[in-house]
Amino acid sequence: MGKLLKGGFIAALVAGSIGMVAVPAAQAVPTPCTGLIANTRIGGDVEVPGGQTCTLSNVIVGNRVVVDPTGRLVMLGTTVAGNLVATQPASIRIDSLGCAGTSCTTPSIVRGTATIDGTTSVPAGFTKNYVCNGTKFNGDSMSLKNSASTAPYDVGGSTCSFGGNSAFGVMRVTGNAGNVSFANNRAGDNIVVNTNTGGGSLVNNHSGGSILCSGNVPAYAASGNSAAFTNQSKLGTC
Repeated sequence: MGKLLKGGFIAALVAGSIGMVAVPAAQAVPTPCTGLIANTRIGGDVEVPGGQTCTLSNVIVGNRVVVDPTGRLVMLGTTVAGNLVATQPASIRIDSLGCAGTSCTTPSIVRGTATIDGTTSVPAGFTKNYVCNGTKFNGDSMSLKNSASTAPYDVGGSTCSFGGNSAFGVMRVTGNAGNVSFANNRAGDNIVVNTNTGGGSLVNNHSGGSILCSGNVPAYAASGNSAAFTNQSKLGTC
């Protein structure tokens, strides 16, 4: 090979290599959910756009569910392989399918971290947002925080005819201006209920770590709770 030809070949090879390094990998576009998605599998993220109502019924989501501000999420018997991230959602309903007798055959499952932050309203036809009937949070934490006074929640309480929920890690209820009923839930780690201003109740929950309850004004009514370590909910209020 001649010197000029050889030099040109090497220069082209180097330039091509540089170009290959500089090109970023394509990123998957989330699947938008603006109505009912049922009985299917979605490989990547699902996104609930603002102002839309998304119902996921018997769906397997391969990665995250992301709820944009003012979005409404209904999740029924659905498994999320990644995180659930809801930032200033209008409303949240998480429930199971196939409920009869004393149990539900298809609970909703979040395998990653679940964070519901700043809910502003309630679902159409309901007086409360709710998380119910055997929903499983298999990541390191489930957090319900900063809900408005117009966005009360029932997590495992009277709305849930087939029982409460379970978490592998920590369950947190913090900074909510809306009333929260938190009942019949089991956490593998701590249950943390603090700095809430909407009032609420903490009933028949079990923590594999501690129940840590402080700074709630008005105080939460508490009964029937148990913890492997510290239990700050024994005295009727917390």
